[in-house]
Amino acid sequence: MSPRASFSFRPFDEVLAAVDRERLQQFSVIEDRFVAAMGEFDRLRVAGQITPGQNQNKGFFFNELIVRLLERCAGQGVAKRGKRPGVLLEVVDVDVCFPETGRPVMIAETKMLGTPQHPGNTGSAKPKGRPVSADFDKRIREVALNVIDLKLADLEGSTTHIDDIASWIQSTKPRFFGIWGMRLADDADYAGVIGRAQYLANSYANGVGLALYRATDPSTPEGRVTYEKVTPPRGMSIDDALVRMCRMIKSGSASLT
Repeated sequence: MSPRASFSFRPFDEVLAAVDRERLQQFSVIEDRFVAAMGEFDRLRVAGQITPGQNQNKGFFFNELIVRLLERCAGQGVAKRGKRPGVLLEVVDVDVCFPETGRPVMIAETKMLGTPQHPGNTGSAKPKGRPVSADFDKRIREVALNVIDLKLADLEGSTTHIDDIASWIQSTKPRFFGIWGMRLADDADYAGVIGRAQYLANSYANGVGLALYRATDPSTPEGRVTYEKVTPPRGMSIDDALVRMCRMIKSGSASLT
């Protein structure tokens, strides 16, 4: 049985139910509740009540939240956590994909990074937690490979000539968005994350959306899992990415009819 099927967390369920009940399209409306739910989850992780397998549900929840907001805005469904044929890889796992079947027009990867110190990582993480920047480059490399493979698959058999790889990546289907939820360890972590996210936005991605939060008081056990939101740079909020994704889905839907 998968972790998703065997685990339910009430604060996550309540956030998702609120999106449906309030018919929300904007992450900013639910952001405080999202951050609070992450704090409740991490309290259990720190207490040793969340297994490594169950911890995956944080990512499942974030993916589901983004999909529900996006579908509300676009007025139609998208595939979540689907598979699409690649070139180097037989199949590529995709977190969010439009349309739901066939060659993708738009894809998005939704990832959660950053954890407080908890049983199992006390030797590798300082009391303030494992910084996002320790894992961000690895995740970007994974995403970049998937993006290139799907773009090559879309052009398979084509005689298209690639003169400028950067322009080719930006303009070739599927368009790609990186959506990240991140628990920041400190100011240095924020600076490292923003620099890498901006590079991603200027290279492989058509847009990057960041949901950032940090501990209110890293000096105390309770403060390390009581979170406050952190405002991302202009143009890199979750809502900025959702608006652009929504427009692409509507445009892509028109081209498919």
